[in-house]
Order: sequence, then structure tokens, then C-alpha cells
Amino acid sequence: MTLPVGAPPALDHLRLVGSTNTNKVMAGELNRLAVRALSRRLAEPRKDGTGAILYAFDVDLAALAVRYHHTSARVLWDLYESKAARLEPLYADLLEHMARDERRYIWDGAKISVQAYGVEEFAAGERQIVGTVKNALIAGAAARNLALTLEPEHPDLLFGVRMPGEGRVLVSLDLAGRPMNQRGYRMQQGEAPLREDVAAQLVMMTRHDARREALIDPMAGSGTIAIEAACMAKGRPNWQSGRIPSASRLPDFAEAFAKRAEPLFADTQPLIFCNEILPEMCEALSRNAQTAGEEHSLEIREGDFRNWRPAEIMEQIAAKGGDPTRGVILTNPPYGVRMGGDLPRLYQDFSRWCRGFPGWRVGVIVDNGDFESIVGGRPVVKKPVRNGAIKANFLMYEL
Repeated sequence: MTLPVGAPPALDHLRLVGSTNTNKVMAGELNRLAVRALSRRLAEPRKDGTGAILYAFDVDLAALAVRYHHTSARVLWDLYESKAARLEPLYADLLEHMARDERRYIWDGAKISVQAYGVEEFAAGERQIVGTVKNALIAGAAARNLALTLEPEHPDLLFGVRMPGEGRVLVSLDLAGRPMNQRGYRMQQGEAPLREDVAAQLVMMTRHDARREALIDPMAGSGTIAIEAACMAKGRPNWQSGRIPSASRLPDFAEAFAKRAEPLFADTQPLIFCNEILPEMCEALSRNAQTAGEEHSLEIREGDFRNWRPAEIMEQIAAKGGDPTRGVILTNPPYGVRMGGDLPRLYQDFSRWCRGFPGWRVGVIVDNGDFESIVGGRPVVKKPVRNGAIKANFLMYEL
């Protein structure tokens, strides 16, 4: 088989997908990981919108990202692109691409599934697009004497179909096989929990330096912010509770996954303090931290943060060899009725409590338009943040 005249070439990009306005955060984290694990600094990635960055594909870098990258929601291998506007030419493009592709990411007998995201602009429905891509992949593999079978629930390989703009249809292989935020440590959670990747983004946006700064979450809930901060401080792999990324099954990734994934910054000893008022959530926090392997990195307190004296925390930091004059307060305060219904009073008390930490930075994610006027002062950073369907803002203040 030969590619039809004018058909676009196959792609070979490593794509990291996050929520809106996370390009810089994702790139910064991956570069930090690459310097430690691969002994190299990365070239500036190409941005594709406000929530995706692209690198030239490299197996070692891809394995590093899918194992350790906390701020992305998906880690993908971009394989094929088509500008076809109808199903028939889309099928023809992908069939030809797959038939001549010599990259070893499939094998005889592999089970596949296909999902579509943001394909509303295409002149056919989502199910038709999924069926067309699936059929093209299976037929193209058959031309190489490789039999692929459809397995929607438990596939070996998950392919994603997207339309990132300019009429392009993009087919990628999901190297994790599931959303990256599904770490496996959060065994129990409260209402409207903060997604793990979003919590990691907040830690990055506060510029927390775990080697020199303590981090406090005074309204910790089930502990997602605190646990993510601890895991990132040590460069702990994402996958907990026996979960395995699908990239580990790919032939070309065998060497990269041959060694056990150890923490990349195991010598870092983070100082992380968290407080939760609800006893059942405090218990969940402790269990989640234990599942993540970070129970010894967290100092967990049960009670109302308003009764937690800043001087007491400063003493604890100093006793552990830390610097109490600098640090980060990072929290996801309630937007509704949790901790009582008097939110203005809660926000005022939180603002006063934070002033007990001069020289520190304060980061919050809030979905309450009155928060800024209630706490007073001007944030040095204000960015829109999405936590699933919730539209919120990240605010950072310097004390």
C-alpha cells in the first residue's frame, strides 16, 4: 500500500494534556523530572491550545511522563492525523497510515478500544467516528498480519480521537490507559473532591520548594493537596494500589519499564501539615496518605483550624529543622455549607489566621465570587481553574 497523494504523514509526538491554562505548569514539572531522571533539560515544548504541550516522541521521556508526571490529565502518543471532512476519506487515511506503520506499539492479539473527545465539528456523530477509526485500525493492522480485537471495557490499548482545531482529526495512543488523576490512593473522599492532577497544578502554581519550605493545608478534606505535595516533593510515581499504565505492555517500552519505579527525589523530606475539622474525613485523610505511602510525610491534626495557633506550627517547623519564616499555605476552602453556613465569617477568619505567617505565600482555589472582597488585599496571581465541571479561580497572595 502507498499513501494517497496529499495525505498527511504519520505523527510522532508526545502530548501532555491538562486542564485549561496548565501548559507552563506541565512543562515545568516534566523538565524537573527529566533533569533528575534523564540528566537533560528539555527543549521548549510546542503549545497546542491552552491545555496541551507537544514534544518530539522519545520512549524514555514518554515512560518518565506516564510514570511520574502529576499535573497532566492524559499522556498521549500522537500517531496519525487526517484533515478528512467525511467518514470515508477518514477511514482511507487511517487505514493507509496503519498499514505502513512500522512502529512497535501493537502486537498480534492485542485488544483495543477507541474513545472520542471534542469531535462535534465533524460531519458525523461521535459513535460513527469511533466505529470508523476502530475499523481502520483493525484493517490496517490486518494488512501487517496483526490481528486486533475490540474490547471496550478492558483493552490493552486505548486510542483517543480528537479535533484540536483547523479541521484536524488526531488519533493518539493513551499511554496511561486511563486518566492520569486516577492514582489509586484516594480510597475515600468527601463531596466535590479536588482532582489529583488539579491539586498537583496548585502545588506547582504556588512555587512550593519542598527542600526549603513547609506547606500547610488548614482545611484538608480527604488530603488530596497534602498528599500530592508530598508525592511531588519526593518524585513518587503516580501509580498506587497495583495500578499499571498500559504503556508497560508495549514492546518498545519493555526496557524503560524493566526497573521498578522508585521515588526520584527520595532524599527530600517534606514538611507538610494538614488539618481537617470532620473526624470521618480526618480518618480518610490518614488512610489515603498511608495508601500513597506518605503517612510519615504528613503531620495530621483534627479540629477547627481557627484553634490551631500559628506560633505552635512555627515551633514544630523549627523543631524539624525547617525555616518557619517562609512557606506555603494552600487549601481548597468550602464554597457552600461545609463547616457551617457562615462563609463570610469563615473567610474572614481564614484571612486573619494566615496573617500569622508573615513572609509566606497563600494559595486558594475558590468558586465563590465574594472571597476576594471578604478577605481583602490584592492577589499576586489570579487564574481560572477547572476542577471537573466546576469553574473556579486560583488566587495567590504574598503575606
